[in-house]
Amino acid sequence: MDAYKIIIVGALLLALLPAVILGSRGLKWGMLVWVATLALGYRTFSITPKVLIHPAEVVIYGLCLWLLVQRLSKRGASDSSPWVPLWLWPFALAWIWGWWPIVYGDVRWGAMLSEFKNVFLILPLFTLTSVVVKDRHSWRSIILVFYCAGLWIACFGILEYVYPGIKDWLPNFFTNPSHIKEEGFQRAAFSFWGSPDAVYMCLLALPFGLCIWQWWRSSWARAINAVGMLCLLYAAYLSGHRNSWLVIGVQVCLVVLVKRKYYVFGIVLFAFVLWGYKYLPDQARTRIYSGAQLIAGKPLDDDSSGQGRWNRTTASWNHVIERPLGGGWAAAGWVHNDFLQIAENLGLAVGLFFLAAYLFTFQRLLRQVLAMLKAGDPPWFLISVFLSYLAAGVVFATDANLPLTQHIAPLWFIWTTSEILMKQTRPELAPVTNAFSNLSAPAYLQLRDGRARNVGIS
Repeated sequence: MDAYKIIIVGALLLALLPAVILGSRGLKWGMLVWVATLALGYRTFSITPKVLIHPAEVVIYGLCLWLLVQRLSKRGASDSSPWVPLWLWPFALAWIWGWWPIVYGDVRWGAMLSEFKNVFLILPLFTLTSVVVKDRHSWRSIILVFYCAGLWIACFGILEYVYPGIKDWLPNFFTNPSHIKEEGFQRAAFSFWGSPDAVYMCLLALPFGLCIWQWWRSSWARAINAVGMLCLLYAAYLSGHRNSWLVIGVQVCLVVLVKRKYYVFGIVLFAFVLWGYKYLPDQARTRIYSGAQLIAGKPLDDDSSGQGRWNRTTASWNHVIERPLGGGWAAAGWVHNDFLQIAENLGLAVGLFFLAAYLFTFQRLLRQVLAMLKAGDPPWFLISVFLSYLAAGVVFATDANLPLTQHIAPLWFIWTTSEILMKQTRPELAPVTNAFSNLSAPAYLQLRDGRARNVGIS
């Protein structure tokens, strides 16, 4: 076993030891360890050439097994019961359908099992998170670790971009930190994580800098947070991922719209962007233009990446029309659109159901934000979750995540966080702004006849 793998295994064992010693309280510690494993990227263990096990899988299933032991022994068991949203059960039934090629003996066990287990991961994640996060008070430490994991990836990506010689210092951790050229743009390799797709973790973590700014208000904490958010932004730029640039622009616009008192800041920022655009390298402006053309459905001939993604998307849609019942797990390959990939693998109806499930949660989050907006100033935590969930949807729609655990796990985490937060803040009894920003505040917002009013709870 490679030295770095021994280090990872040893660190995981030491980190998970308190989860066993502390009983039910240890489950939260274990959850923090699981979130931290999202920073490991492509560091996996091979079962077969096609089946790879990520440390995040080992941790989540180990914690679920420990939760089962606690429930059966009734020692140190948590008062919270595991919860899974209703929509997930019919979706889980469709996972069985994905194995129908077995009937004809047309089974690619490695590829099919790999994709199946990555989709299945959302089920134990819901089970564990719903037990650990008993209420809104429990989110802070988990969100902070997720934010730090994204910041860790960003900092190492920037470090190897600025100083490629770091490979000589840590050869087992930095494989090839050389720049990647695409349309002349010098992209960061993020070799520490494994690929430039590491930026998606940074993209999902970035909005949580807003609520962390609200939670920890000391000067030094806010200074560190400000530097951290700048690092995440710079990492997103260096990745060269045009979908990330688009998402960040949309997120900034939404923050300005929702937080009305930041209109002046938004105007200044917009003016700065217009001024700074002309100073961008020609390669960066070319990528922005080619990305705009790709969104318009007119990929440029010299945009090999955009042209390839467009061709894969159109080919996948044609396959869905030809085989509306699906071709089974791993039939689609790498579509670079997870909604289409589910449709091509499990059938058109299942793909539409998966898309509807995402949109259902999205509209619930949006409705919550709008309700808070009517009542006053929406809380940063809710806004952060909404922005991160929006980013997750764009990543689902523009890249191939289902085949790789390190890609899909952060997206499932954001989806799980959004669902559980909505469960904790039901529409009929939703917390007001200060109940989010100051988690000890005993005030709530009650929705009656489409209107919001404050309700004090003693």
